[in-house]
Amino acid sequence: MKMRRVVLAATITLVCSLASLAAAQNGVLQVRGPIWIAMPSSSGPLQSITVKAPANGNMIVTMTGTVNYTHTLGTEGSWCLTLSKTSGDTRGCVPMAGSDSAIRSYFSTGEATTVPGFGASQPYSIVRTWPVTAGATYTFYLNGYISALGSTYLFQPSATAVFVTGTLVP
Repeated sequence: MKMRRVVLAATITLVCSLASLAAAQNGVLQVRGPIWIAMPSSSGPLQSITVKAPANGNMIVTMTGTVNYTHTLGTEGSWCLTLSKTSGDTRGCVPMAGSDSAIRSYFSTGEATTVPGFGASQPYSIVRTWPVTAGATYTFYLNGYISALGSTYLFQPSATAVFVTGTLVP
C-alpha cells in the first residue's frame, strides 16, 4: 500500500512539473482573415491579435498580406500600414520619422491609372519584437489609412505572434 502512495505522489509531482514547464515553452498563434479588409481614409485599426504571455520573454509579431488598390492618373495617392500596441496609432506613417514598424507606398500624379474594379497589388510584411511579462495579455494592431486612392483593401491578411523565452546577448 505504501508503494502505491509513493507511485501516486511521484506521478502527481511529475504531471504538475510538466504542466508548469509546458507553460513556459515557446509558442505561436496565428489569426487569418477575413479575406478582404477595406482600408479607411483616416487612421484606424485593420487587424489585431491578442495573446497572453506564458512567461517573461519576447513576442515576435508578424503582419503579412497584400494591399490591393486603385489609382487614377493625375492624382497623388498613398497608403500606410503600421504595427502598434495602440489601436489606430499611425504615427509611424510619418515619412522620415524613423519608424521600425511601418511601411508606406506613394503614387505620383504621373502614375498610370489602374484597371477600374481590378487595380494593382503590393505585398506587405511587418515584423516587430516586444518584451513581454508572464501572465500579461497583449493586443497588437495593424493600423493604416489611404490618401487619395480609389478602393483599397488588404487581401488575405495574416497576423502571427511567436513567444520566445530568453534574450540574446549582442
